[in-house]
Amino acid sequence: MPPLRSQASRYAAYAFLGLAVLLWLRLLRSGILAQWLRFGLYRQHGLDFADPACTTGFCDYTMFWLAGHFALQGHAALVYDHARYVAMAASILPYKTGYWPFIYPPVIFDVAVWCAWLPLALGYYLFCLVSTALAVCLLRGAKIPWWCMAAGLLSPMAMWNLYLGQLGLLCGACLVFGLCILPARPYLAGALLGLLCLKPQYALLVPFAVLAGGYWRAVLSGAGTVMLCITASFLVAGQSAWRAYWGPGRAAMAGLMDHPLGAGPEDGATSVFWMLRGLHVALPLAYGVQIGGFMLAAGWCWRLWRTAAPGRVMRTVLLSYLASPYGYNDDLAIFAVLLPMLAGWHMPWRNAALAWLYLLPAYVPRLAAATGLMPTPLFIMAVLGLALHDGSRRLGFAARHEDGTGPQEERAAGGCDHRIIGG
Repeated sequence: MPPLRSQASRYAAYAFLGLAVLLWLRLLRSGILAQWLRFGLYRQHGLDFADPACTTGFCDYTMFWLAGHFALQGHAALVYDHARYVAMAASILPYKTGYWPFIYPPVIFDVAVWCAWLPLALGYYLFCLVSTALAVCLLRGAKIPWWCMAAGLLSPMAMWNLYLGQLGLLCGACLVFGLCILPARPYLAGALLGLLCLKPQYALLVPFAVLAGGYWRAVLSGAGTVMLCITASFLVAGQSAWRAYWGPGRAAMAGLMDHPLGAGPEDGATSVFWMLRGLHVALPLAYGVQIGGFMLAAGWCWRLWRTAAPGRVMRTVLLSYLASPYGYNDDLAIFAVLLPMLAGWHMPWRNAALAWLYLLPAYVPRLAAATGLMPTPLFIMAVLGLALHDGSRRLGFAARHEDGTGPQEERAAGGCDHRIIGG
């Protein structure tokens, strides 16, 4: 290519990158202002205010707080009976509306009861602080560069996750760190991966990774952690909560997944299933494609961990999004942390593409509301393609085996290693 054309192409790439940065700054400003407005309303009116961006005030955190409150009163099972749940919630927080069906497995009560010990607002801010701090510690343990963590935490998806008071960032960090240390610290890895039973969609591919690699100590540790969480949920929520979960709770989940188009909260969805439903694909066919996608993702994950392929952690995380029929934008917080690791100093068009893939999910809810199109799975596939292109040249994420017999690059890394992030 002639130098002039090459230089023009580079400048064009920088222009696209600069536009993405400007849009990111605008979204960042909006996220900060939203939190500041919420805090100002709380200072002025106490809890008795209507949040302009979330009718439930503190959004998803309110569900956890109420679930813990009911569990402490011995009424945990009623959260799965939506009509009774809304009525009881209105008696406690009469100024809040818009409650979704409660579809979390009863192990969530292990966390929810701790939320209920604190006032709603104080608990929300403490939850955000503690969950973010724990996520940062786990990501640093996985040797994610600071600048990648900063980019992820300041992404629209991570800020939305915090605004909701959700577990997406922390669960994503557990998944990354747990997979990363599987060879070197299988017991700790299994325990962390077992905690993903709180949000099972994050753990769909974990059994394939663990079994393909033959990490049997991680299997024992993970199974023990899950059993411990289940036992604790019986102690704090009782058997009735589990019976209600498998009864009206599962019916509520089916209703959420199978509702008529345009009648549910799927605008910010990230799954192949909901993308197809937005395109008016019939329900059986959408489920069939999603099941096929899960099988392909599971087989790919098995091969990655069977052959100890470089970059397998990042690819497993990306495949997990495609494997699950359920997921929203707040679940993309860890996606925004890992994506910058694919950037390089001397690849302007690649960097521009990554910047737009970093931003575009934030605009999907508006696009879906206007057209029904939810292309977020396509963005995830694009990032997966870039990760595949990197192959073993750039992606580390490979932990050393306990006996030191791993590949040469694993022994040199001494643990999880991103290796080369730039040129």
